[in-house]
Amino acid sequence: MSEQYLSAFALDAGTLLRTVGSGDEAFVRSVLDRIAPLAAAGRLLRATEPAEVEPALREIAAGRLDPARPGGYGWLLELLLPDAGEALGSAVLPGRGWHELADAFEAWGMPALAGLWARPWHFPWPGPGASDADPWPFPSLAAAPELGRVRAELAGFDPGRINEDPGLLPGGDEDAAEEVEWLVGELLPAWAAGALERGGGLLLLRDGGK
Repeated sequence: MSEQYLSAFALDAGTLLRTVGSGDEAFVRSVLDRIAPLAAAGRLLRATEPAEVEPALREIAAGRLDPARPGGYGWLLELLLPDAGEALGSAVLPGRGWHELADAFEAWGMPALAGLWARPWHFPWPGPGASDADPWPFPSLAAAPELGRVRAELAGFDPGRINEDPGLLPGGDEDAAEEVEWLVGELLPAWAAGALERGGGLLLLRDGGK
């Protein structure tokens, strides 16, 4: 059975963006040094080989980003976020189609949440022009003002709406209703509150089966 992995971090985006073009050798070495312990702990899905990771890290540090790099740079975030942000939690969501939830959030009257879920953060690019329009893994970022709106939408959401139109559920699977209620009723409200309490934005990273 396919699964999607969702991780949440309180993050000031500037913390990571300042690494681009920094020329910081210590940044490169510290990231490489954390690969082995994270891999041993089973916390990495992708970035497990230093020989593969180092060239991409050096491109970031040098500010020489390659628009033709296979897979872009988003796969590095699982290495960068634990140090640049504060982990708020994670979840495993069964099945496929979780990227489709943006339409459901819009239909349920939560446009700010729909925007967060559907809009990729294009790290390390300054904008979307030179990066994938639909990256995978998929990072999405809401700064504090937008996150306040997301939190208010979640607080006003009636979970009873989840079962009104099963076609809006991931993959159109009505068996996903319980996980969707967990996501919008518990996980996202707690993560939004946690990020706001820390004075940062909320970074969501989705990976696994799409």
